[in-house]
Amino acid sequence: MTRKTERIGRSGEYLTCSVLARESDTVTVMPHTSHADVIFEWKHKLYRCQVKTVTHIEERRENWRFDIRKGRTKTGRHYNKNQIDIIAMVNLKYQTICFRAFSDCQTTQITIKDEIMKSTNSIDSLKEAMESIILATNGRQGKNESTSGTKKAAING
Repeated sequence: MTRKTERIGRSGEYLTCSVLARESDTVTVMPHTSHADVIFEWKHKLYRCQVKTVTHIEERRENWRFDIRKGRTKTGRHYNKNQIDIIAMVNLKYQTICFRAFSDCQTTQITIKDEIMKSTNSIDSLKEAMESIILATNGRQGKNESTSGTKKAAING
């Protein structure tokens, strides 16, 4: 990994920490070898966050694409459900973050439409993702009725 790539990743982690710190008293950046990038507290419980950061849309695309696998090796790139709880998809161009419960991620890539990424309220996105995690861990599987159907359709759409 180049120094520039490391700086981009670190910038995404710090932006994520800044957003999390607005809602949590406990936010910690983890060592580079950890499965999660950030640990934070939400309603008296610790959660593990994996941060994925992008700086630009790929040529001839209208969506932002996030690869939610680990590293750049060819094998063992998938996260297990017991390794992370939430994904933070950071867009450095707009300084926005789309959070998603890891349990809601069924693919290795997530695409988000540009207009959604640009208009995302990072705090609202965090709250929606955490609500989804809490509902799932309480045994009430299914879609969260309080989240915006339009926004969910625009992601991966």
